Amino acid sequence: MARPKSLGETMVVSVRMTTDMYSMLQDIAALETINTGRTVAMQELIRGALEFVYSDNERLRESFRRSRSHVTKRFK
Repeated sequence: MARPKSLGETMVVSVRMTTDMYSMLQDIAALETINTGRTVAMQELIRGALEFVYSDNERLRESFRRSRSHVTKRFK
């Protein structure tokens, strides 16, 4: 697979997901391809979701709070 030039320096990673999640991701990629008129890869959807979470500070704070909830319970 060709490396997108717009991403700059990149790293290849592997993602393990359920078969239901994989088929859902395929369906979303197909719908986005139809709606935009260009081929949308599943990798683009995953990158877009990560960028969205990190660009939306409220979601990022909530995610961080949930990931640290077990630590705060221990100290109370």
